[in-house]
Amino acid sequence: MTNVSGADELWVVVDGATVVSASGLDRTDTGDRTRLRWTGAGTVRVVLSTPVDAGESGQTDAAAGWSFGELPLVEVQWRVDGSVSRTWPLTAPHRPLPGDQSLTGDRYALVGDHKVATRTTSGQRIRLAVPGTADIDSAAVFDALAGAARDLDVGDRDDAVLAFAVPGRTGGAAVPARDEFWVDADTALESPENVWIHEYVHTRQSFSLAADMRWFREASAEYYAARLSYEQGAIDRTAMRRSLDGSPSRATLADPATWGSEQVPREKGALTLAVLDRKIRSATFGHRSLQDVFRRLNGHDGRVTYADFAQAVAEVTGQPMDAWLDRHIAGNEPVADQYGPSVLAAAGLPTLDRLGTLSGEAFLLLAIAFSALAVAPLYGVLEWIERRSREQPPGSSRSDRRPVG
Repeated sequence: MTNVSGADELWVVVDGATVVSASGLDRTDTGDRTRLRWTGAGTVRVVLSTPVDAGESGQTDAAAGWSFGELPLVEVQWRVDGSVSRTWPLTAPHRPLPGDQSLTGDRYALVGDHKVATRTTSGQRIRLAVPGTADIDSAAVFDALAGAARDLDVGDRDDAVLAFAVPGRTGGAAVPARDEFWVDADTALESPENVWIHEYVHTRQSFSLAADMRWFREASAEYYAARLSYEQGAIDRTAMRRSLDGSPSRATLADPATWGSEQVPREKGALTLAVLDRKIRSATFGHRSLQDVFRRLNGHDGRVTYADFAQAVAEVTGQPMDAWLDRHIAGNEPVADQYGPSVLAAAGLPTLDRLGTLSGEAFLLLAIAFSALAVAPLYGVLEWIERRSREQPPGSSRSDRRPVG
């Protein structure tokens, strides 16, 4: 239970539910959120009512006997010696009525016939809740999530994650601070837009973002949904590249007012991160990647700004990339170069599918060029290691409580 002993003032804030009755509290606000103020009484009691399938993610199958929905927000705020504290959600254990079948997390609840499977991987316990009527390959979902848990080395891997499969509800959503998410039970795993991995990535995001970095939340989830699906063998490289290659966009990622739609972070943002990941790997000779930047954002103290992001990229690569970032993230220039061109093409050499037509003279020139390429990275790695030795460790972590999709 929340300890509010010694409180001079106390409030209960309710959102997403109707206050049926309240004792020891006076209603002070009837706006979007109901605010109740403590009268000083020794006992406080609040009774709330909310539809089981309330909220954007709510879903009910009356014939099958189950409902899924969002729990209302109930926050306690109190002041002691002028300092205000708060807790959300309430830490009291949830008590379903006798005979009820329910699974209740901090944000979502599944009431009625259901089953729960559990798998522990990479030090993380993943629970998957599935309504009894849902036809879902739980083993395949666990394999995808376990692979993401293992391969996503960005920090913020908490002890437990709770996932809900919801039949008939398109899409998905997550609450990063509470490590909970739901996904349409019919979502395909063999897709670059793998919603299971997308929502799982959200649970690994403990950063709080300033307005000029808001794009990164969805962009990183979309990019790693495609990349991790490819690395797991669920899709081929062509499918991954096709999903990331969109129409050139003149939206400025750091300025949400220019977006036009919320798809901009998922499309231009994901492609921009894909190209940035490639550039980081190239600059560090494969020793670092975008995951190292992601980890620094998770470890940042306070809201992450665009300047913080640019600094994290510089720390990871050992050199500033501000000019490129300013054009494609702080500016509106489209990302023209494609994801993952071959080393040969990047070096201006013939690509592999043309090697069969080379003459003997061309082959000799190509062999000499390969020798030069082999020597250059050695000096590059040594120079990069020297730059990296001057790096400072990141700070402590913060979290964002807003549900995301």
